[in-house]
Amino acid sequence: MPDPINVLIASSEVSPLAQTGGLAEMVASLPLALRRLGVNPMVIMPGYQIALKKPGLKNLGLKLEASLGEQTLPFDLLAGELAPGVPVFLTRQDAFFDRPGLYGEGKDVYPDNPERFAFFARAILAALPSLPHYPDIILANDWHTGLLMPYLLEMGPTAPKGVFVIHNQGYLGLAPMEKKDIIGLPESYYGLDGLEYFGQLSYLKAGIVFSREVVTVSPSYAREIQTPEGGNGLDGVLRFHAPKLTGILNGVDYEIWNPGTDPYIAAHYGPEDLSGKAICKKALKKELGLTTPDDRPLFGVVSRLVAQKGLTLIIESATELFRLSLDLVILGSGEPWYEKQLADLVDQYPERLRLLLGYDVPQAHRILAGADFILVPSIYEPCGLIQMYALRYGSIPVVRAIGGLNDTVRDYAGQNPSGLWDNGFKFSQFQPWALFLAVRRAVELYGRPADFQAMAQAGMRDDFSWAASAQSYINLFKSCLAQP
Repeated sequence: MPDPINVLIASSEVSPLAQTGGLAEMVASLPLALRRLGVNPMVIMPGYQIALKKPGLKNLGLKLEASLGEQTLPFDLLAGELAPGVPVFLTRQDAFFDRPGLYGEGKDVYPDNPERFAFFARAILAALPSLPHYPDIILANDWHTGLLMPYLLEMGPTAPKGVFVIHNQGYLGLAPMEKKDIIGLPESYYGLDGLEYFGQLSYLKAGIVFSREVVTVSPSYAREIQTPEGGNGLDGVLRFHAPKLTGILNGVDYEIWNPGTDPYIAAHYGPEDLSGKAICKKALKKELGLTTPDDRPLFGVVSRLVAQKGLTLIIESATELFRLSLDLVILGSGEPWYEKQLADLVDQYPERLRLLLGYDVPQAHRILAGADFILVPSIYEPCGLIQMYALRYGSIPVVRAIGGLNDTVRDYAGQNPSGLWDNGFKFSQFQPWALFLAVRRAVELYGRPADFQAMAQAGMRDDFSWAASAQSYINLFKSCLAQP
């Protein structure tokens, strides 16, 4: 029997230690699924101020150091467990990571982020001999870990093999060209076929160019980032490296996102009996102070309030949307302009619209359980998890047909030949009228209770668990290890 594959997953954030988005959830869930399939997973992240406050972490008392340009800086290695059998390690270097934020504070990013994450990559390599298993594979995530890929090449043939995951092509990890000295690679790495990006350096490009394999988080997004519209200036690079590019859909942890056991919702339910969902809707409306009729559809949005998420479509189509018989609740926070525009809409539609600023995990669960539909009108969406959560909760997604949204939602067009129902509504054009027409189709379906329930039940039976996706990663690891 072959030895298990040892995989070190490197990420700038991991739930529940530190999180700003879906990256942290993926990095927390994937190793559990890999372990069930016989892999030895480990996780490593920076020792942020917020992460060090979590219980269960132990300083290993090692005297480690890593280089940053001409400097050599000490760091501590802390250890804990994400779950039984899944160790997590934190590289603690207070000058870089003992700060209130992960990447910045408020709307301002830390100006030394290039130094911070160059050091993080170097610290990971310095920590390798101290880990319980020397990794066969390092799975590096997003631009923050992009430099690991050329650093591994510089280590020579005994180094772990590098697999790089793009979660969001929109974040390039840019640094001025004069940061070459702190990156510390030979000059040949900085040209057009290396880190150079329009006169700057891109850590994301480093990950793409110098990795053995590149993964992105849905098959549709793997195609989209090879186009000028989706590539953020790297579409040509990605087309060149397309033979090593794979789209693997992120999975969902159904132990957390399960209406049959969810501790945050008013009643439990499943696809065989949706009566609990009606109780959840009534409880959510009471919590929100919505006194409209209970037989009116309730739409939900759970999102960061930023440009990527397509909220302008809701803002610009609000007049037409609220001519339909629907209510809307929005949970999220983000850019002040969107928060103000949505607050202004609440003033216009105080009986029909609720805006909950901030992100509250129990509240997100209650919206998913209580809403009839979930809106996701993103400009681009590499994978998206909210639509997969919504499907399990019987809340039908209405989404723009891009990225992982396109891969997980089957547009309603009557009954399929197999007799199975589609699970949601999609629209293609990034236009207010396109969103409106999709919402109107959803409202029309809601007016046919039997058909609406059949679609909700179809979505609840969809399986987007990590099992299949984790096996795809393992197959990729095996292919990578077979390479010379």
